[in-house]
Amino acid sequence: MATPIIMPKQGNTVEECLLSEWRVAVGDAVQEGDIIADIETDKTTGEIAATAGGTVLTLFWEEGELVPVFQNICVVGEAGESFAEFTPDGAEAPAEVAEDDTSAAAGSAPAPAVETPVAATTGAAPLSPRARTFLADHPTNLAGVAGSGPDGRILEKDVAAAYHSGARLSPAAAAKQAAGEAAPASGSGVAGMVLASDMGKGAPVAAPTSAAEDVITEVKLPNIRKIIAKNLMAALHEQAQYTMNAEADVTGLLALRKQIKGAGEALGLANVNIGDMVMFAVVKALAKHPELNAEFDGSVIRQHSAVNVGFACDTPRGLMVPVLHGAQSMGLGQMGAAVKSLAKDAIGGTLDPDAMVGGTFTVSNLGAFGVTTFTPVINPPQVGILGVGKALLRPVRTAAGVEYRDFMQLSLTLDHRVVDGAPGARFLQTLTTILENFQLVCIAG
Repeated sequence: MATPIIMPKQGNTVEECLLSEWRVAVGDAVQEGDIIADIETDKTTGEIAATAGGTVLTLFWEEGELVPVFQNICVVGEAGESFAEFTPDGAEAPAEVAEDDTSAAAGSAPAPAVETPVAATTGAAPLSPRARTFLADHPTNLAGVAGSGPDGRILEKDVAAAYHSGARLSPAAAAKQAAGEAAPASGSGVAGMVLASDMGKGAPVAAPTSAAEDVITEVKLPNIRKIIAKNLMAALHEQAQYTMNAEADVTGLLALRKQIKGAGEALGLANVNIGDMVMFAVVKALAKHPELNAEFDGSVIRQHSAVNVGFACDTPRGLMVPVLHGAQSMGLGQMGAAVKSLAKDAIGGTLDPDAMVGGTFTVSNLGAFGVTTFTPVINPPQVGILGVGKALLRPVRTAAGVEYRDFMQLSLTLDHRVVDGAPGARFLQTLTTILENFQLVCIAG
């Protein structure tokens, strides 16, 4: 019996996953438990295991597509079985092909649908609906394009590859190609662009060259970056974000860090670093300024008593923001250990997606990269994020003369719809006071 396999839910807040790679093809035999695909979210990676055994009858989605959770992604069963009833919304319905004439006669599969090719240059190969949509938005020279779908069907990824690697078509040439006129592999326009006058010519037209030809290297945008970019653009579009800068004298903090490094094991503070100390100070400051430890959904502000602080983490897959829940009740050593454990999982790609939700404020530390000030972007529905920069040595006039001291650079981005400049400035004042008197704050608890 034909059985669909669905896109599983990766965490309570995940509504769609990116299908990054199929590990099976139509016609492959799989057993229950076999890994059939790799998936990604903006938070983590994962695998899909077959929930039934049989022959892969169809794959509903292409690699690189965002698939809603709980949607059918493929069907397994006996070769020749019908699967049209399992086609999910938003996915293409591939033609069902009978295994042989006998199964076809039994009525187990309808005859394949015949599509009219868009242009003669496709060699009469049909185009998928998404390939047609891409072609409409990106005029592409289809000369020599071979489809990777069933029976040579040209898929969106085939057209996209041709668009990014081949010669471009002028609008007039594209119109002629859509009407069925053949296009040469390259044309007489700039950089080999095919012009209307080149259409219908069987041989490629040599493109002009120059002594100093520009070599363009195109890098495909990773799937995870597409998701991150979508989220960042939405954040900037939906919030009135602004940034203010301040600096804190951390000469004493740096000296304390040296002491901790020398005796951290005995004090239960092993491996505590400057970033941990700054996060500890941020948590203490947020407890005094609950208006920043909040979320805003466009109509209601929700201030939290618990400080669930997220921290930006650079990973091989891109930016991730693990969340340290209940940070207000943690000591410095406990906080440092928890941060390192979450960061390790994020970098290794094993972080639970639910460990990246529920944040009430975020810290992004780029000081280790030599960055002084920057404009961090808020993670909605949060209303604030702190950017931490490199400590700079500055001369300070004292009663004894001029003294050089270390000043840490702080960049606070807020949602102006919720937090005005004065409350934000008061938070920075509190934070700098804590940083400049860190040892006293630790003693006071």
